[in-house]
Amino acid sequence: MKPIKGNKKIEALFSSGKRCSSSFFHCIFELDDSKEIGYVVSVPKKNFPRAVDRNRVKRLVREVLRKNVELFIDVGFGRFMFIYSFSKIVSFSDIESDFKSLIKKVV
Repeated sequence: MKPIKGNKKIEALFSSGKRCSSSFFHCIFELDDSKEIGYVVSVPKKNFPRAVDRNRVKRLVREVLRKNVELFIDVGFGRFMFIYSFSKIVSFSDIESDFKSLIKKVV
C-alpha cells in the first residue's frame, strides 16, 4: 500500500471512480489490474477547522488502513480515496469497524 500523490492522479480518481459510503466515510475507488494498492485519506476543513484535529483523524484512518490491509486482498488492487465525512472525532475501534463494513460494500 502506498499513498497516491499528485493532483492529476487524485482528480482522475475523483472524476471517474465508483462511489460508496458508510456512516463515517465516503469511498471513491477504481479497481485495475496493477499489483499495488494506492490510497488517499481526506478530512474536510469544513468539518474540522483546526489542523490539529484533521491531522489526528488522518493518523487514525491511516493506522486502520495499515492494520487491515488484508481486507483489500478480497477487493482487489487499485486506487482508493477515503473521505472522513463525520463531524466528530470518534474512537479507533469505531473507525475500524465502520471501515471494515465499508470495504465489504466495495466487494
